[in-house]
Amino acid sequence: MAIRQEKLEAIIDAAKKMFARYGLRKTSMDELAQRARVAKATIYSHFGSKNRVYQEVLQREADEIVSKISERIAGESTPVDKLRVFIKIRFTQMIKALNLLNLSREGVERALPAAMDIRDQLFERETHIIFSILKEGVDEGIFHIHNVFLTARAICHALRGFELNWLVQESEEKIDAYLEELLNLIFYGLMGKQVNVGAA
Repeated sequence: MAIRQEKLEAIIDAAKKMFARYGLRKTSMDELAQRARVAKATIYSHFGSKNRVYQEVLQREADEIVSKISERIAGESTPVDKLRVFIKIRFTQMIKALNLLNLSREGVERALPAAMDIRDQLFERETHIIFSILKEGVDEGIFHIHNVFLTARAICHALRGFELNWLVQESEEKIDAYLEELLNLIFYGLMGKQVNVGAA
């Protein structure tokens, strides 16, 4: 018998908060069931294990990031504006994706490779979006890039490398300033001249 949608959402919502606060190992299934107001057996019957609940939380966070980015990019008309929006919205969404951010500190990659698979798939999805933006810019003669695929991956690697430092240790004002500098660096390098890229 399938679990009702409202119960499923209650479990995921409670799990997202608990995993973000306590981590995978310290999150208790008994307390999760209590907070979600469902029987523990209901959680096990649907997910099978705490690890599967954790994976579902991570997958939803990743899907939400891609959905929000795609939605905002669709409203922009130029590759310059699309790339700017991509970077801004991605960081806005990552601030909310606490469980994805905590993966490195949790050290779950050894015990739960599937969790890192979700993180890696997010990287590939983001790379695909950036690749499409860069390709559009190249086709329109706006960007001048020798290898669009490698450039897209380089940008994604750079963004991932900044995540923990920017989102965990820095203030929102400093993050905005860093993003402006990063955007200026990317655009001046891609376009070979200074341009007014405007505000997102």
